[in-house]
Amino acid sequence: MMRTATEEGARFTEVFLGPLAQDLATSRSLSPESMKKLDDLLAGKSGERMILVKIWLPDATLVYSTNKEAIGQRFPSSHITAAVAGKATGEFDYLQDVENAADKHLHTPLVEIYAPLFRTGTQEVIAVGEVYTDGRTLAADLASIRLTSAGIVGAVTAPMMLILFFMVRGASNLVNGYQSTLIQNVVEAKYLAAQNDRLRRLADDARLEAADSNENLLARIGQDLHDGPIQLVSLLMLKVTDPTATKQLETGRGSAHDPAIEPLTRRILTELRNISTGLVLPELEGLTPNEIIRLAVQNHEEVTGTMVSRQIGDLPADLARPVTICLYRIVQEGLNNAFHHGKAIGQRVEVWVEAQSIVIVVSDSGPGVVDSHRESSRSRTGLGIAGLRNRVEALKGTFEVISQRGIGTQIRAKLPVTSTPN
Repeated sequence: MMRTATEEGARFTEVFLGPLAQDLATSRSLSPESMKKLDDLLAGKSGERMILVKIWLPDATLVYSTNKEAIGQRFPSSHITAAVAGKATGEFDYLQDVENAADKHLHTPLVEIYAPLFRTGTQEVIAVGEVYTDGRTLAADLASIRLTSAGIVGAVTAPMMLILFFMVRGASNLVNGYQSTLIQNVVEAKYLAAQNDRLRRLADDARLEAADSNENLLARIGQDLHDGPIQLVSLLMLKVTDPTATKQLETGRGSAHDPAIEPLTRRILTELRNISTGLVLPELEGLTPNEIIRLAVQNHEEVTGTMVSRQIGDLPADLARPVTICLYRIVQEGLNNAFHHGKAIGQRVEVWVEAQSIVIVVSDSGPGVVDSHRESSRSRTGLGIAGLRNRVEALKGTFEVISQRGIGTQIRAKLPVTSTPN
């Protein structure tokens, strides 16, 4: 619409103002006759459409204007430059420029058009015509078009925005639902983790209590053997070896004395005493883990009359009782195996702390294991390798036996550090 208005204004200036501006081809001002003709033209019907008319020289000097006060002054602008180059331009104007200071009172939207004025019969631009026409109709049309366009855009956009709103709302509800489900799952997972941890602690306590109960059971069995069969066999030995009984036999008042009774009885007594000794633990209360291991080594040396090399690191002083008992049993059983099967050659005990575990190694330099059933056999203590393995694994440790013919046997166990609960 503005382009159409500009083209119309350019044709007007070319038809009506062009002939009256030919004086400017040879002069820098219009003749009085040309200025009067322009005034008369604007006073007629043409003036009903045009509010203001100005003619500019190519250097932006005003040579004619409806407002005579500004004639002769220069007001350079990009529109004049474009018109001198042969291009017509147009825009809305509210008379805010300096050259229109005297006409600001109109407060009317105007269509300002700049068009080149040519020398007759040539394309030489001799001046620039500026025309202001009433732009209220054009402004109203543009406002109506804008309003209609806004209504069309709104009518199309509103349903789209509504659909988008419901889509986003549905997605938000879905995300919130998933979030609530995830939160609930996390809460349930935490609850299950806490419950599993509680059950694990109960299982650990039950495992430790089972190991402790096992030791108590072994102690009671050993005590019962000592107080029962051993006492009876001891009494039998007294009766068999009693000089009075022997005298009665010599006088014929007693039964015949069987010479095999005494060796057999001694053998039974020795076996029962060995079994009870292996089952009953020495008094370990008040001893540190290091002292308990040294006690096991010392007892072995006293019983067997052999020497044991040892290297015992500093162990935590607050180890749980099942762990200390297990360490004692490993040393006891390992050294017994080293004595009986390893010929007591190169007996050695090594204990150290590694990370959060205790590593204990009992080894010898004997002939090595030659019996494939060694692990399932029971030693004189009644524990056996299999019993040691079960005891260590019950405490969540690892156990292995490494034996090579001609090199020796090594028992290696790794136990987690478990402290005595406060």
